[in-house]
Amino acid sequence: MAKPASIKVAPSYTTVTNTTDETTMATITVPAYNVKTDYRIEALCLVEIPSSDSTDTFALKLKLGSTALGTVTAFDATNDDVCWVKLEGYIDSSAELLHFLALDGHTGQAADVEETADVAFDVDTDKVFTVTGTWSVAAAANQAVCKFFTIKLEPVD
Repeated sequence: MAKPASIKVAPSYTTVTNTTDETTMATITVPAYNVKTDYRIEALCLVEIPSSDSTDTFALKLKLGSTALGTVTAFDATNDDVCWVKLEGYIDSSAELLHFLALDGHTGQAADVEETADVAFDVDTDKVFTVTGTWSVAAAANQAVCKFFTIKLEPVD
């Protein structure tokens, strides 16, 4: 019988407003040794823009440590926009690499989603995944709210 999937949910979320600093919106830590052999990983985050000011832009990143795994490039955010990033990958514990199978994202506009190459993934250390957001202009009207962020780890049969 296959081992069941492990799903991790971010315990809290931060709103990004009135700053141009890259701000962590949500964090999930996968403890060391949680991934022992070949695993699939699926990360999904959803961000809502309840309000924005004029033509200010917003960029969204999904990161492992300080490395951006996927980036929704800056887009002209409007009130009630929703953007998301979904990453699917394969953790090869023998080579200790995270291989990308798919990366997708959406903003309701023509924004690009960029991904990195394979990323080192040492199974013996905690892995910290974050969702970050960055506004182009610091304005009180600019608000981005992470609605959910999940990591699913599943052994490959």
